[in-house]
Amino acid sequence: MGNCGGSGQIGPALLFFLLLLMSFSASAQNERFYIRLSGLVTDFYTADPLRNVLVRVLKDSLPHAEVITTKQGFYEFQLDRGALYTVWFSRDDLVTKHVRIDARDVPVFPDVPFYEMDVQMTMFPWIEGMDYSLFDQALGEASYKHSVRNLSWNVEYTERLRPHLAEAMKTYDKLQRKYKPSQQRKPPVDRL
Repeated sequence: MGNCGGSGQIGPALLFFLLLLMSFSASAQNERFYIRLSGLVTDFYTADPLRNVLVRVLKDSLPHAEVITTKQGFYEFQLDRGALYTVWFSRDDLVTKHVRIDARDVPVFPDVPFYEMDVQMTMFPWIEGMDYSLFDQALGEASYKHSVRNLSWNVEYTERLRPHLAEAMKTYDKLQRKYKPSQQRKPPVDRL
């Protein structure tokens, strides 16, 4: 009666165990750890939100997810632990930028259900005659820090880059004053 002999019936104990296992599996899926990556994309000069910016995430150098910013310039993703992410921001008329988030060292069982990464990005239009090679490197790098048990930005990296960015923007401002809107063109290469 209560066994699984040749009759093809499942006993009550086995049925209870299977239901418990399915319930545990469903609750584990709902409670899976993630990294919430979100932010605003705004104009460098006016701080106005920029809509229709493509925000593309690569996971270990492979396409993972992409969204287009809302009219408020907002975007959001859920990322997993254990991977290296590159987050690209692009639009045909704007200079492409990116940041890196290294989640490879996030523990298998963090002490919180998720980490919050708020990445604000400012963008500016392409103009003729500017050297954009500085923007081929990540503008920020974040990684897991055991001392704070969270993802943190590499401040030393940012500080090393800051004077170069300031110089590039000074050059950009000079070119922009001479720039005529009819000279605007799409960048020569897809920087993604």
